[in-house]
Amino acid sequence: MNEFRNFDQVKTAELFVKRHKWFFPYFELTDGQFVYGKLSYKNNYKRYAIIETADGFWTIKMKGLLKRNLLINKGDDETIGTLIPATWKRDILLEMENGFKATYLYKKFFARSLTLSHDMYGDIINLKQEWWSFSKPFTVTYDPSVKTNDMPPIPLLALIGLHLTLIRQAQAAS
Repeated sequence: MNEFRNFDQVKTAELFVKRHKWFFPYFELTDGQFVYGKLSYKNNYKRYAIIETADGFWTIKMKGLLKRNLLINKGDDETIGTLIPATWKRDILLEMENGFKATYLYKKFFARSLTLSHDMYGDIINLKQEWWSFSKPFTVTYDPSVKTNDMPPIPLLALIGLHLTLIRQAQAAS
């Protein structure tokens, strides 16, 4: 039995991320009643992320030891996309193998929110960090009118954005 609900059955445009455990945490994308996706890590260094949804599971790995690019794999070995950080900006380009391209960006300098923006469709997902909230640290809002054939599932895109935010937090803390 699948523990995740299909995202087509969601009734709201605002979800939140719930954090579980203090050591080796995992994060769930939920609306308060149902869980739509889960982000977990293989170790505590956040170099190997596992994303699970009702559509399947994906892994996010670094391309190499000294490389900055991240590979998005369906399962463990089928590469379906790449995350490419910009050199002098905080933007991260998402390129999928099926032709979908979007950019994760911070719109303001001191921003608490990460936005997934597409050239044609505009802002698809907004991931906002909440202050002083340890069990529900992030709020996810998305545009339900944007649905295309080549776009990955919304829970996958939201959890990729969460992973990028957690990597940035870990780099800032070190």
